[in-house]
Amino acid sequence: MRSSRRLPLVLLVAVALAAGLALGAAAKSKGFRDDFITFDTGRWVLSSRPFGHGAVDPANVSVADGQLGIQLPASRLDGGEARTRALYGFGTYRARIRLADAPSSLTAFFLYRAPDYQQEIDIELYNDSSRRIMLSTYSGGAQTNTRTLLLPFDATADYHEYEIDYRSGYVQFLVDGSALQTWTTGVPRSTMNVFVNAWFPSWLAGQAPATNRFTYVDWIEVAPG
Repeated sequence: MRSSRRLPLVLLVAVALAAGLALGAAAKSKGFRDDFITFDTGRWVLSSRPFGHGAVDPANVSVADGQLGIQLPASRLDGGEARTRALYGFGTYRARIRLADAPSSLTAFFLYRAPDYQQEIDIELYNDSSRRIMLSTYSGGAQTNTRTLLLPFDATADYHEYEIDYRSGYVQFLVDGSALQTWTTGVPRSTMNVFVNAWFPSWLAGQAPATNRFTYVDWIEVAPG
């Protein structure tokens, strides 16, 4: 009699677990495109913490005219940051961005999940006319790859498309559809949050802008793959 009563319960638990796993997988794999008609608080969280020479402050992030604007305020070393609430895995990550003209600051579009150095894939752009872009990966407690390149354009002058193609044991970085760098070692294997920010790293000079400067994000797209 006990066995006959336990069997349905075991089956019920197994079905519930399977349904939960399937739902979790579906939630992780679902992509999006955000054209920033409004700021979607169901999708994005604004960061508030000390960061670099200053802080990232929610007051420095806003949406207007179909763009996400990240302000670097005059005479200060503060910036702003948004990250997704959800975690995303293998796939393609794209953003169309115009950089702030604010030397000694960076704009970054990247994937990250705490703790530090465990899983991260970065595109970091210098907010000046130097055309520098820094690409990096972190995995297993260390920075596993990094390279600084020169873009064929001034990224503060216009919008350009920046892309991370993230697969199992593989990551490729592209700009305006052209491949810049591919790595097949040292690539993290984790779901991560999607981040975009503009800020003043402590390893740069910390030169505050004379007037308010802005990084503008036209859209961000996540396509699972």
